[in-house]
Amino acid sequence: MLMTMSTHNTPVKSDASSAKQLAHLVSQLIEVVGDTQVLTTFGQQYAYLQGAGESSLSKVLAVVIPHDLVQLWRVITLCAQADIIIIAQAANTGLTGGSTPYGSYDREVVVISMQQLHGVHLLNDASELIALPAASLQQLESILEPLGREPHSVLGSSCVGASVIGGICNNSGGMLVQRGPAYTEMALFARKNKLGQFELINHLGIELGSDPEEMLENLQAGKFSAVNNETQQTESPRLSCNAQYQTKVRDCDASTPARFNNDPSGLYEASGSAGRVIVFAVRVATFSKPCKERTFYISSNNAEVLTKLRQHWLKSDLELPVLAEYMHGDYNQLTMRYGRDTCLSMRKLSAKKIANLYKLRAKVSYYLGKWHLPKTLPDRVLQVVSMFMPASLPKSLQHQALSYRYHLIIKVADDERSHNVASASRFLEQHIPEYESTVRTCSDEEAQALLVFRSAATAAMFRYYDLNKSNFGEMLSTDIALPRNATDWDEKLPEHLQKQVSKTLYLGHFFCHVLHQDYLLKPAVSLKAFKDELLTFYSQRNIEYPAEHNVGHIYKAKPELHQFYKKLDPTNSLNPGIGQTTKFKNWQ
Repeated sequence: MLMTMSTHNTPVKSDASSAKQLAHLVSQLIEVVGDTQVLTTFGQQYAYLQGAGESSLSKVLAVVIPHDLVQLWRVITLCAQADIIIIAQAANTGLTGGSTPYGSYDREVVVISMQQLHGVHLLNDASELIALPAASLQQLESILEPLGREPHSVLGSSCVGASVIGGICNNSGGMLVQRGPAYTEMALFARKNKLGQFELINHLGIELGSDPEEMLENLQAGKFSAVNNETQQTESPRLSCNAQYQTKVRDCDASTPARFNNDPSGLYEASGSAGRVIVFAVRVATFSKPCKERTFYISSNNAEVLTKLRQHWLKSDLELPVLAEYMHGDYNQLTMRYGRDTCLSMRKLSAKKIANLYKLRAKVSYYLGKWHLPKTLPDRVLQVVSMFMPASLPKSLQHQALSYRYHLIIKVADDERSHNVASASRFLEQHIPEYESTVRTCSDEEAQALLVFRSAATAAMFRYYDLNKSNFGEMLSTDIALPRNATDWDEKLPEHLQKQVSKTLYLGHFFCHVLHQDYLLKPAVSLKAFKDELLTFYSQRNIEYPAEHNVGHIYKAKPELHQFYKKLDPTNSLNPGIGQTTKFKNWQ
């Protein structure tokens, strides 16, 4: 993720369609979904025009919120007939503007929110599942837990309530070392052909019928009895997860990253599509829940401790850890002070309630701006109130979190056939004493608190910046993939770049060598000039970017990704402009 704070408001450019034709389209959309589900004023649309990060707040013709999959099919068909741009939006938690309008377009734009399209269907004794557009990772966790299974990913590092399909479409990586980026080759999606018509393509491996509306009705209701096992029926079986990542991430002598958004091996139909097709459902694998888990909190003032630990572990016979999360001490201090309410809400509230709070906050921000009041007012109030809330970490962890420069959270797990917890304990006992460091074996309560703390860090950083903006210039956040053999992960900026920065903040998925790096610039520093120089510095180190987020409107899609988008969307009508590609019809 490479994110810049932006507040400009560029109007959407109208095409040659008459106002009468556009009004007729809006009327047709209302007939399909109901008048309360078609939002046409800027105040109504505001919460859907900005994600968690980059946004230009461009008003659109309408935001449409279908109740079911058939309504979604009818809506996109009407938009295709009217030659309207479609921006499909799942949970709208993206950090790079990848599912919101950005700047001007050559045709009118309709945003379709999928947030009411809930549904999960379990397959093959819950070893796989089908997720509809609004199914979230937290919802999957609650469904699978009683069955002894887990979804691909866990609580997000930058957002809460992220959707399963959003993760697939954006090559999301996440914390889990063993499972790699979100990926599947099994999906039901609509692709707009060269004639401008939508075709419904069923690669779920499930017989749903022949007529699109019949297929979607059956899927929504779970009316299917025969599940085709495509791994037995085809020479090139379709996969429901990334089956190669464990081998790839272990090769810590390789000069290329383990995962990054532009990687051609992660692009397949819905996977990596970034809104270039309309995804109705994905079929994904689930995973056995561990019999036993143990979390170790490792802290040191010597970066080499973490470097050698990673290399020795990946080259050893040890199983890969469940996760290996890095946080710099500066990020710890910031999250301790500015993350209290976020940590508390993540421990106590459901993902749905947290998502509703984000929507409420967006509405409040709109009216604050309309009334010319500070948009930071809600955060200022929350920050004062949070001082009376429990600390972000329990007392047993606070001293360690604040006393060292480098911190690593490693979780390992036993299954029915292995004893990884005991092996990992012995491994750490052998390697850590060589250096000035400490290792804490966490209780279950401490382990949960650490994971929430890590997940709340990005929100805490945003609040810190917003409430102290007068001390800084602009902010730049990057999401980078280091080569697997890199040892310079503890970044030392060239002097001419360091002079332009007031504060740097680092965290990431350490064994995957994916880092999230935030730069709070000094006042009057040119963001664009700094960004260009920084990306040049990254390229000199063979770093890929973005690592695990959509390219959005601020990263440039590399040639392989660009061609993938053109193949999926030959008329350039679905989320045009992503990856800094052209927004013009037919890719002109």
